Amino acid sequence: GTACMYFKRFYLNNSVMEHHPRIIMLTCVFLACKVEEFNVSSMQFVGNLRESPLAQEKALEQILEYELLLIQQLNFHLIVHTPYRPLEGFLIDLKTRHEMVENPEVLRKSVDEFFSRVALTDACLLFSPAQIALSAIVTCASRVGISMESYLLETLKLEEDTVTLANLLESINCMKKLLKRYELPQPEEVTMLKQRLEKCHNSEL
Repeated sequence: GTACMYFKRFYLNNSVMEHHPRIIMLTCVFLACKVEEFNVSSMQFVGNLRESPLAQEKALEQILEYELLLIQQLNFHLIVHTPYRPLEGFLIDLKTRHEMVENPEVLRKSVDEFFSRVALTDACLLFSPAQIALSAIVTCASRVGISMESYLLETLKLEEDTVTLANLLESINCMKKLLKRYELPQPEEVTMLKQRLEKCHNSEL
């Protein structure tokens, strides 16, 4: 999640025509490992790439070259808040304060899938982690026939706060629309875009 957010934030102010996505992607993952305290050396990191030793060495040089640029483009804001922590809070809240849902854990798998699809959209740039987590719970619960209306109105006490409730419902609907509109690109589309991108970065063409 952290690397994905770095990647999206970097290209808010930069172009794939200038900075190759593959290099930025690897740099984002490498930086995220450091920030999230996942201890891996630079040699171990590039060693996981399915490439020749020479290509791995080149990738390492590019990662180290782009690392500072990435940090600068992120305005040195490296801490990323994901919806996973709010999710745990909401699940605990459902278990302790809302008896209408017998076993909130049944929602976890579908919520994780919801998060994976959200990561492919711009939702993480538009909504807070708590909004995404609550939207995931409400959406996934409705799919299995569990109504979260009483939880929103009574447990979260939004019945009297109509403005907050309206904003929340609007956010949920917006996220649903984002997920519905997004479609994974077809392999032939990826191949075509990759060829175009390589031409853009090939100084000899």
